[in-house]
Amino acid sequence: MRLKIGLLLLFIVNLIILFLVEGKLLSILDGVLLAVLGYIIFWAFIKEVNNKFKLLEEFTSKWRQGRYSKVSYYNDKELGKIVDNINHLIEQLEKYNRAITEGEKRLNAILAGIKAGVMVLDREGRVILVNKGLENLFGKLNFTGEPKPLLEVIRNYELEKFLKEALANLKEMTREIEFLLPNSKTILIHVTPLKDEHDQKVGLVAVFDDITEERKLEKMRSEFIANVSHELRTPLTSIKGFLETLLDGALEDKTIAKHFLQIMNSETERLTRLIDDLLSLSKIEAKKVDFAPKPLMLQELVQKMKLLFKSRLEEKELSFIISLPENLPLVLADGDMISQVLINLIDNAIKYTPAGGKIEVSADVKGSWVEVVVKDTGIGIPEESQKRIFERFYRVDKARSRELGGTGLGLAIVKHIIELHNGKVWVKSKVGEGSAFGFTVPIAQQAQKGE
Repeated sequence: MRLKIGLLLLFIVNLIILFLVEGKLLSILDGVLLAVLGYIIFWAFIKEVNNKFKLLEEFTSKWRQGRYSKVSYYNDKELGKIVDNINHLIEQLEKYNRAITEGEKRLNAILAGIKAGVMVLDREGRVILVNKGLENLFGKLNFTGEPKPLLEVIRNYELEKFLKEALANLKEMTREIEFLLPNSKTILIHVTPLKDEHDQKVGLVAVFDDITEERKLEKMRSEFIANVSHELRTPLTSIKGFLETLLDGALEDKTIAKHFLQIMNSETERLTRLIDDLLSLSKIEAKKVDFAPKPLMLQELVQKMKLLFKSRLEEKELSFIISLPENLPLVLADGDMISQVLINLIDNAIKYTPAGGKIEVSADVKGSWVEVVVKDTGIGIPEESQKRIFERFYRVDKARSRELGGTGLGLAIVKHIIELHNGKVWVKSKVGEGSAFGFTVPIAQQAQKGE
């Protein structure tokens, strides 16, 4: 380009010399022709320069828009060097962009595969990243990728206080927090400092782990141990008290001694039932029980129950009605286990139904299942207790239950036996009107086809 400018200037200088030195006067026509020629040369030069700058302008415009496309090679030494440098820069940018894109893809894949919730905060405590696991814990979050204050993403002041403390200290911390909304959850939160490439702490990474079920199980285990201890201690304390009384001289009175021994025998039987139920429940829960489902006729089984409880039914003048259809299909079930289910349900019905009441056992086909219902006209169960009635050691009226000889494990055993058959158990009750306990077992032919 410098050469072209030099040639143009040389040409103009020569014309001036020719005009001055030679002393020749140019005609008006020669002057016009000279002016036109100079104009053409000048604008040709300007156009070439404009084209080069237009090329650079087009490139910078695309650059601002984030579109990194190479510049076409231009046959000019000076401009060609610039173009080569720009194209090399673009190659490097494309390389870095590909690396960043691949890194983002790997990061997103890792975050998506983490079941726990993950949240990243910057130094100011703004949320800059969340994963799918966090939305699974708390539902749809008010976060689209732009940095946001924590309370706009998760509205929990205890969490905000904890993360502020962690940001102030910028060290690893762990805390357990109860979240009530959208659902009650116990979350274990572990935070660790986020560092940049210079090993400077620039924020926090918080991992949210749902430990709700673990805490529930711990509570259940704790309650179970406390309940077992109490249930075992009660009859043992009673037995010990009567033994001490007998040893202190009551043994000499045969009438009193006999009465005390009868009570001790009753407490011993209660203790035996409790231990037997505990062992049964433990085996069923651990699935270490002999489970042998076979085609079973429920009509025969219910008739056996009527004979088994005949004396107790007559003693309380209770009506026992069997409402099973003659064409009721065989069920695929373990006979001994279903017998235990019926014994527990009918035993409870007899205990809590006043004299002169009624107990009815009915059954009906529900799709590929048979639903069995034991209904009574007893005292009923409050609505708030119905959700917990199948829990171990749960009693609506603890004093009355112990008085009637209950262990608090019967319905828990019923539930686990039916679940072992892949069935369901339920209760419907109204205080003062009675209760209905139902369960389902699979029809034999349907179950065998499914296998």
